[in-house]
Amino acid sequence: MKRYIGLDVHAASCTLAVISQTGKRLRDFPVETNGQALVGAIRMIPGCRRLVFEEGLQSAWLYETVCAHVDDIVVAGVTESRRQKNDRRDAYGLAEMLRTGSLEKQIFKAPRQFTVLRELSRTHMTVVRDVVRVQARLKSLYRSRGIPVAGPAVYGVRRREEWQKALPASARRRAARLYAELDFVVEQKRQAERDLVRESRKHAIVSILSW
Repeated sequence: MKRYIGLDVHAASCTLAVISQTGKRLRDFPVETNGQALVGAIRMIPGCRRLVFEEGLQSAWLYETVCAHVDDIVVAGVTESRRQKNDRRDAYGLAEMLRTGSLEKQIFKAPRQFTVLRELSRTHMTVVRDVVRVQARLKSLYRSRGIPVAGPAVYGVRRREEWQKALPASARRRAARLYAELDFVVEQKRQAERDLVRESRKHAIVSILSW
């Protein structure tokens, strides 16, 4: 007796929808978004439990929390929808796609195996975005004062004083703060890269993908 469970996830609450192996809608209900409540609700569903939910901010945590309490778990790639959001309908839709094998994309999850690597990768991507953001602010400052800038030369240490002298005195302090911020985030980026490379060497798959 298979049960296909669609889980529509939100920050405060989720919607669970259950269908049978013949596609009959059996029940749906809201559940608070916390581990104990979700596990309790899932364990009340009898039969062989196959669960599906969409990839999102909480998907790794959800996977870790409920994987021991279902017979199968699938994380679906998010698909674009033009319809108005409806939690109950979306949960049933996920369950039905799992039942019929019509999910367009499934996301591989192995939270315990790659947890550290995944977090270091996210950290690196965040810091890289921070570097780009500060660089954009610096260029914007110069351009706002009619000073043309192109390429990475304006970020370098050697000619900073020369660049800042081209600014009016009122803007130089702002430039100095932006340069100090840039130096900080660039160093964080270097450290994040070192951490990521060090951790990646622990996983054989990385060496295969590097070829």
